[in-house]
Amino acid sequence: MNTTDYIFDPDNPWICQEFILYRKDFDKKINEFILNENVFDIGLIKDYCILLDNAFSFQVPFNNLDDTIEYMHDLSAKRYFIDSFKSFWKENELVGFYWLNGNIVDKLVVKPNYQRLGYGTYLLTHAFKSIFSNNDYEYASLLCMLQNKNGLAFYRKYGLVDGIVE
Repeated sequence: MNTTDYIFDPDNPWICQEFILYRKDFDKKINEFILNENVFDIGLIKDYCILLDNAFSFQVPFNNLDDTIEYMHDLSAKRYFIDSFKSFWKENELVGFYWLNGNIVDKLVVKPNYQRLGYGTYLLTHAFKSIFSNNDYEYASLLCMLQNKNGLAFYRKYGLVDGIVE
């Protein structure tokens, strides 16, 4: 599918593009940002959810904050989520976070005022380094909603390829 020609379909708003990165093609270095990395903290769930909602504000239909909190609260009971969730802070400000599900970057979110400054690349590279630290994985993948034009452009600029696993 040529995602540059995508026209929003209200009957199916959740159409996604899969992106793939093979271990053999991963050569990124992490930028020199000074960010504090933290694990999931249930006490900060509202902060995470506000950022998640802001990052997905393009999305139709849009979730409300209560739904997002319920969604993330449900996730917090899953071992893979707790083990892989990483948040990144600049002083006391949440810059972004990601979580993994095996070799899949399940979510990657960067606060809007930190976008286009290299922080997304930092988080994505960090996520891929975490995935490829497990020798069982020959590739990593992620999904991006076709509604998310900025996300699609970012992942392509990063060097990810439209995915069908070889």
